[in-house]
Amino acid sequence: MAFLRKLSIRSQLLILAISTVLVILVIVYHTYSTMSAMVTRNHEEYVQQTVTEIKKNVTSNKDVLFRLMQTISYNADVQSYLVEQNAITRFEMFKKLNVLISNQRELKDGILDIIISGDNGFSVDINGGSPYGEDLKKLLPGKVNAYYAGMQQFGTLYGSATGLVFATTISYVQQGESFNQKLGTLFFIVDPKALVGEKEYNSKQTNTQIYLLDRSNKIITSNTSSITGNQGPELEKQSAEGADQNVLWQGKKYVSQTIAIPDMDARIVSVAPKDELLRDVLVLRRQELLILAVGLLILAIPFTMIMNNILRPLKKMIFFMTSVSREDNLKFSKRISLKGYMEISMMADEFNSMLDEIERLSHKLLETNTRLYGTELEKQKSELAFLRSQINPHFLYNTLEVITGIAAVEKQDKIKKMTRSLSSIFRYSIKGTDEVELGQEIQMIQSYVQIQQIRFADRFTVHYSLTEEALRHTVPKMILQPLVENAVYHGIETTLKPCRLEIGGFVDDSGTLIIDIKDDGVGIEAERLEEIRRMLDQPRSGFDDPSGWQSIGLVNVNNRIRLMFGGEYGMRIESADGEGTHIRLRIGQRRDNINVQSIDRR
Repeated sequence: MAFLRKLSIRSQLLILAISTVLVILVIVYHTYSTMSAMVTRNHEEYVQQTVTEIKKNVTSNKDVLFRLMQTISYNADVQSYLVEQNAITRFEMFKKLNVLISNQRELKDGILDIIISGDNGFSVDINGGSPYGEDLKKLLPGKVNAYYAGMQQFGTLYGSATGLVFATTISYVQQGESFNQKLGTLFFIVDPKALVGEKEYNSKQTNTQIYLLDRSNKIITSNTSSITGNQGPELEKQSAEGADQNVLWQGKKYVSQTIAIPDMDARIVSVAPKDELLRDVLVLRRQELLILAVGLLILAIPFTMIMNNILRPLKKMIFFMTSVSREDNLKFSKRISLKGYMEISMMADEFNSMLDEIERLSHKLLETNTRLYGTELEKQKSELAFLRSQINPHFLYNTLEVITGIAAVEKQDKIKKMTRSLSSIFRYSIKGTDEVELGQEIQMIQSYVQIQQIRFADRFTVHYSLTEEALRHTVPKMILQPLVENAVYHGIETTLKPCRLEIGGFVDDSGTLIIDIKDDGVGIEAERLEEIRRMLDQPRSGFDDPSGWQSIGLVNVNNRIRLMFGGEYGMRIESADGEGTHIRLRIGQRRDNINVQSIDRR
């Protein structure tokens, strides 16, 4: 909302119009997606039903062929014929076998030929297929039982060039030495269309193509004009959606389903062109987009008129306000007149009233300023006199040096130490730049601590532990004094026990200076500690602290570090009531190559 308030009314109206169009487009897209999903789902259900029916027919017809093959292969006359050596007896048996296989053929339509090919070189057939017996045996992997051997070209023998070959090994079943011995092979030559049935499987309006493919991807039969025995479609899989698969075939997108027929090591594949499948939905989408475009063109006319009716008087108002603001000598003699729109007219009347009031107040202000000008001159004269009366800082520094000399002559060591330390602090604070090496800052802290140790009669000890690399690191001037002062006044002064103050520093692997200030004084209460942490996290001054000035120095130090080095640096404070306080500073990389000796003393 805050972002929109910064935009012009024209921009906001345009955003509203664009948002409306986008919402409508989303609705159109959702409708299209929903309808596409429904069409695809209905197609999937129809194809699944059709393919399942085809699978049932194929399985059923294959089972019938299997039973007929068992009947013939286990027939006693067939087995006797294949082991009989006498030619006359075998001729008599041949007649019976012809009758047998002819009768079995009549039980199932589509059987083109039945061939009994014996291993002893004798064979029986119905339509002259015996010469193909030896070639057909080469298609078998060994002993088989109702095995689909594949497709074979038979020329014009059966009126159809291609036939399906099913085979069963004939084994001797009579007890004796020849039990289970292979006698020959029984072949059924079947019309490919008879395996599926006579029903036509043409999908309405979607041009769905259904193929029954064998293990070599050859077409057994299909609902297209494809020739039996040709290679089936080579589909390039893209993605899967439920039972459907999105595939590429001949450079076009298709929706495909596949069902396996394990008994024959075959599969049923259906493919439907995706554009054809969603043809009606695409037409509907184009119509919706066309209607949307026409509707937007019609709505653009009143929208433009309304937007101009709002913006034209506003522009006139803004131009008038700009011209008034450029008037010299506070002359507001012009007035504006906007008619025709209630809100705009009210705004113009109120603005004219404001100009009348400004003109009246301007005259009054001129009179008041004339009186105040003389008073301000007198005030500035008083402030100048006050500034002249202030003591020169160098005079104070020189005075401290004189006191130090007198204390040395009078052998007042404590006075000498305090004045000399105070002189060092004063000189450090008024001279130099805003950034110093940590070593110089520590020297000033040593002077400050020396004064406090004399003041508190050595009630606390100080321990320094800083690396040479840390002492060369650049820090903001006077960054540690507020923290040490807080530790002394709020952590050590309020307790009578001997305390310990630790000041340490090092540079970590990233080049960041880490400074630790620890004391074992009274610590900070948990509620107060959370309040201080909250103030440190906020970009404001410690002077906003309503409960005291203890956090002023902490917040100011934290703000200085963040302003100079970035938001990732600053202060972290840990404390426990009665156990002491630990403050850690993280300061960015600013160092000079000046040799400063490492401090590790008490």
